[in-house]
Amino acid sequence: MDAAAPLRPAAGAADGGGPRAARRVPALPDAPAGETVGATPDPPATPRPDPARPRSVPDAGLAGGGAGGDGAEASSADRTAGTRLPPGVASALATYVYLLVDPAVGRPFYVGRGRKDRCFRHVEAARSGGDGDPPGAFRALDHIRAVEAAGRTVRIEILRHGLTTKQAALVEAATVDALGLAQVTKAGTQRAPASAVVAGLAERARIKRAHRIVLLRPGGPGTDTSYESVRHGWQIGRRWTDPASHRAPGWAAVVVGDLVEAVYRIEAWEPTRPAGPRPPVTDRFSFRGDRDPALEARYTGRSVAGYLGPSGQNPVTYVWCGPHWVNSAQ
Repeated sequence: MDAAAPLRPAAGAADGGGPRAARRVPALPDAPAGETVGATPDPPATPRPDPARPRSVPDAGLAGGGAGGDGAEASSADRTAGTRLPPGVASALATYVYLLVDPAVGRPFYVGRGRKDRCFRHVEAARSGGDGDPPGAFRALDHIRAVEAAGRTVRIEILRHGLTTKQAALVEAATVDALGLAQVTKAGTQRAPASAVVAGLAERARIKRAHRIVLLRPGGPGTDTSYESVRHGWQIGRRWTDPASHRAPGWAAVVVGDLVEAVYRIEAWEPTRPAGPRPPVTDRFSFRGDRDPALEARYTGRSVAGYLGPSGQNPVTYVWCGPHWVNSAQ
């Protein structure tokens, strides 16, 4: 034992516990400033949350990366991951279009557009009880709640990014139309049968007063417009069946949708004869005549929607026929 080693009192000698034999203990090296020699270090303090710092919101599976992409149940990690974008990502995304996808069926139920962390806000609103601000979002929030109530996670996918505001609005509207979602968009919908779109964009027919025409509509797109198919079975008043009369139509224009397909010069009307031995139908007539190249060049492929009336459902419409006919075409 080193004779120079200092003596330390035994435990209890200085606190009234009675004299006890002193024993020598090795000297400890000098402790850094502020640290007590031989003291047991305090356990690390548990960090306290900063009230000024927003809490992380559970992730909803951006771009299919979260659980539930194949219909599996969401794990606790998926429900506690942050939804804030990393630095620099927001500026790189610019304006984008995103989808909210039901993981059970793999089909989008909502299409949106925005910037920064916009794509996450619907899930946040659904969990906080908010109603959302875009038209139609309330239904989407109910869908989100139903998905999460089943233990799944809504998948969020970026459909297109790096867009201008106008481009994003167009992509959003086109996607909603393609998916057939009952959702209102800023750009509106243009989805319609091709025949309706063509008719809406076609040049409007301007029927001359000298052309007394009856517009005959045999059916919708795909209807057989051959002569033998379109000339029979029209409910025409008898006063209109004399081609020599200045009141009767001199031409029959076959109309499909709103577009003129063919124009025939009417030579005569005759009662329509049904197939078989049955007698002619007295209130139905068939016209006879040849196609008129001059009037077809003027009217074929043009829209007569302005002449068909508000409903456009009547299969027979007279234009410039009779002394009191008024041209109401717009």
